[in-house]
Amino acid sequence: MSGFQRVAATLDELEALREPLTSDMGIDALEGFEASWKEALGEILAAPLGGDDARRLAAFQRDIGLLPKYKSYAIKASSPLGYSVFFQEPGRGFSFQQHRHHKVEIFHVLEARPESFALICSLEEWLATYERDSFSRWLEGSGDPRYEGWRIPLGAGDVLRLEKTGVVHSVIGCVLEEFATTSTDMVDRLHDQNAGAPIPHIYHREMALHLLRTTPAPRDSQEITLPGRQRRSPARRSFPGGDVATLGDVPGLRASRLRLESARQSPLQASDGQAVILFASRGDARLLLGTADELARREPPTLDLPRGTAAMVAPGLCFALASGTTEVEISLHAIAPDVALGRD
Repeated sequence: MSGFQRVAATLDELEALREPLTSDMGIDALEGFEASWKEALGEILAAPLGGDDARRLAAFQRDIGLLPKYKSYAIKASSPLGYSVFFQEPGRGFSFQQHRHHKVEIFHVLEARPESFALICSLEEWLATYERDSFSRWLEGSGDPRYEGWRIPLGAGDVLRLEKTGVVHSVIGCVLEEFATTSTDMVDRLHDQNAGAPIPHIYHREMALHLLRTTPAPRDSQEITLPGRQRRSPARRSFPGGDVATLGDVPGLRASRLRLESARQSPLQASDGQAVILFASRGDARLLLGTADELARREPPTLDLPRGTAAMVAPGLCFALASGTTEVEISLHAIAPDVALGRD
């Protein structure tokens, strides 16, 4: 069996996952089916894909959508390659944690409330200062100065990059997107305010899909530099009718946001050695995807990418995005497959 035949056969096998991946279930059960999806992706993304198979893979991700995972404090909607959108409850958020193994996370705040914040400190500072009871009281609003210096108020468009172990962190009370090198849980929970809390009974797939279709899109973004905490504008590349802002670029992972005016098309891009998750966070887009020869001849059909949906672009392909009658904004999560699938 040739490489192209093996890829086609694996894509056929993925169809058996369509029904469970679009059903409501708990995180453990859903991640069991997600593990089968990742196993198939390990074979598909390692092989050269023709245009038809590449478009089939992109459409499968779009049809499945970001997988909704229900937590006591948020709905997490995630792709198998490390891109996620979190819809946190007011005043609720991640446990206070540090990465046990190397993992890069880039957080981009899409919507914040007046009380939204991040906490950032070194593990050494945490171990020297933390007391469970006093920290719990601080979370409830006691205003303890020992912890207040670690607090970073957040606004829409803020970007935080966590690139090393030994950094204690959390984000509370936001809608945010996360660009990560892996979707695997690799953290030490140092203070878990969510332990034992029930999952809200109102959480269900249709609610998650509605939230994704109405995801906020900040007009501007600004990186919060650490340790100084100054805000600075991200690098931005303009083209006729739009621009691309780079939120983070580290070995194996690039996070960016593409904006298009109405009735425009982005320049052609090559995925090269990375897979790319494209999330339509504002407006309805169209994806032009295929081999370099196909796109040079303007042959491939376009794939609709409605607001709130995501597509997956395999390595070695070319793609462009087009807008219709409204502006479009797309999040791009470009990652080496071996990094995303834990094979590096």
